[in-house]
Amino acid sequence: MSLRFVSAEERPDLAAQRGPLLAGWPEFMFHDPVAGECWDLLYERFPAFQHFLLDDETGEPVADLSSLPVRVDLDALPDRGWDEVMERGTPGIEKPNAVSAISVEVLPSRLGEGLSRLCLERMRENAAAHGFRDLVAPVRPNWKPRYPLVDIDRYAGWQTEEGLPLDPWVRTHIRLGGTIVKPCRRSMTIPGAVGDWESWTGMSFPESGDYVIPGALTLVAIDREADLGLYVEPNVWLHHRL
Repeated sequence: MSLRFVSAEERPDLAAQRGPLLAGWPEFMFHDPVAGECWDLLYERFPAFQHFLLDDETGEPVADLSSLPVRVDLDALPDRGWDEVMERGTPGIEKPNAVSAISVEVLPSRLGEGLSRLCLERMRENAAAHGFRDLVAPVRPNWKPRYPLVDIDRYAGWQTEEGLPLDPWVRTHIRLGGTIVKPCRRSMTIPGAVGDWESWTGMSFPESGDYVIPGALTLVAIDREADLGLYVEPNVWLHHRL
């Protein structure tokens, strides 16, 4: 089986073929207002930093990665993590001093084949090829939904017997040279009406309170009087020196 990377600069048509790659994400993750405003700008303004991993036998993408040149304080990475990187980077006004990882998606049927690692390697290589020496990543730990009641600080410190992070995605970053910097507790904020959250999750929220929902890293706060559900997702900042 032959796999190869192409950028959105080379194949802009592939951006419209991402649908199957997104099947593993919980629905509520598609309703971050910042993503709604900024996502398309990744492909319009920074196509050289968006890449697709193609299966040469089918010609279809089996994984993709998104990244973004951005100006950040490397000594004080923002608590708003993903949202702030997107807001600051996509306008293309400030001179960037680093590249931030934005996302990696893998076709659900191809999980377990090491494609996420290939995408992260490509992201690192591409950032270095464009003259950057720092890659930062507001990482969404992929086992954190198993432990939604555990604080992100504690979770980020959990280790295997070998002394590596327990979380597989964080562990992949570490094995490729990344270091954990700190949690970013407000990396993504998703508000919605109670009815929206019931639709997104397939659950009912009969009274106000905090709820465990499928695929979430922490709880969603439901306020029925205000007709508001609020999810504030914590991530973990990692830093790669290139």
